[in-house]
Amino acid sequence: MSSLNRYKFTFGNKSLTLTTNHDNLFMEEVERVAKEKYEAIKEQMPAADDETLAILLAINSLSTQLSREIEFDDKEKELEDFRRKALDGLVGRSSN
Repeated sequence: MSSLNRYKFTFGNKSLTLTTNHDNLFMEEVERVAKEKYEAIKEQMPAADDETLAILLAINSLSTQLSREIEFDDKEKELEDFRRKALDGLVGRSSN
């Protein structure tokens, strides 16, 4: 069983502690990206409160993740089709 890491940081005006399997270096990068995306949304919606900005950030992140998962699934299907065609070609050659 891997040990859990407690990572503390401030997001918006809120202090947070996350319990994660990732090391501090990874979490520092997560924190950097989260703050960068948060600030980008805040620039576009300066009147929005921190909670609204955080919700929009979460929804944007989930949207990006879902798009990548769909793209990954499509690539897996393409790869499977390619493998099937390659195997069919090999089987066809060996039959002749």
